[in-house]
Amino acid sequence: YMNMSRRWNWGVVGGQLPYLSSGFQSAVGRLPNGDLVESDQLIVFRQTERLASGVLAYPFDRSRRLQFQGGMSSISFDQVVTTTTFSLITGALLNQSTETTALADTLNLGTSSAAYVFDTSVFGATSPVQGQRYRLEAAPTFGTINFTGLLADYRRYFMPAPFYTIAVRGMHYGRYGSGAQDTRISPLYIGYPWLVRGYDVSSIDSNECVPTATGSCQLIDQLLGSRMLIGSVELRFPLLRPFGVSGNMYGPLPVEVALFADAGTAWAQGERPSIIGGSRDGVSSAGVAFRVNLFGFAVGEFDFAHAFQRPGHGWVFGFNLMPGW
Repeated sequence: YMNMSRRWNWGVVGGQLPYLSSGFQSAVGRLPNGDLVESDQLIVFRQTERLASGVLAYPFDRSRRLQFQGGMSSISFDQVVTTTTFSLITGALLNQSTETTALADTLNLGTSSAAYVFDTSVFGATSPVQGQRYRLEAAPTFGTINFTGLLADYRRYFMPAPFYTIAVRGMHYGRYGSGAQDTRISPLYIGYPWLVRGYDVSSIDSNECVPTATGSCQLIDQLLGSRMLIGSVELRFPLLRPFGVSGNMYGPLPVEVALFADAGTAWAQGERPSIIGGSRDGVSSAGVAFRVNLFGFAVGEFDFAHAFQRPGHGWVFGFNLMPGW
């Protein structure tokens, strides 16, 4: 909720955010009567964040504002195991049960942030097409663990010819302080489709993973850290524009084409990215995206990305509901 009836804008934010990962295991055994049975277990690891905060903003003019936020959040960790047992002789379901257990103590945190925001961007049907915007933010977190999140996000949109936009973005976000590396909070991941396309974790196969000394996947480790640096560039234009269509060139269903190149690197405290002489290599991709305005209710993006640090994988397809950055 946001109230903007006075110069000082105020509002409240609340929600619950689940972060899920899962695994599966199966075993064959015998009943006391000698019948063979199979027991399948679906194991879901669940990290749930519950938060509530207040927001206060002061706009200097239509493009510049100061924004403050403060509140509380709690993060719980549990495991949900669903066990299904059925007969290997008749195929009949013999038993099904679900058990939930806590994996760690709940984190209780106080959250705060202060940001300076500048925004003169002009939106087209599915993404900004002109102007610029940036956000500088510091967000201290304290309580069970202590760290400060720092964000610098700059975006610029050039229109060298009518209805053709060149969009560029540079962004750094990092957690700094004693709790920045705490294993109880999820690490940053740069393979999300709104950061570096082509590296979504659900698209990575086991045969792409080179095991590290700790048994983890080298490719996924390369995408994780407590700090990240992202850069992107896109050429955006309406789908029908190259064919000389005038007037309402978007047609009945507005579709935007975006030729893109993404790059990013993630690193942890005590490390440095390779672009400034460190040991952490980045990843990059290029491809084409199609954004569709779904009757004003949402923007759907279909993208085809070639991930350069995934040799032999070819093109990666993705779909997400999100406007262009």
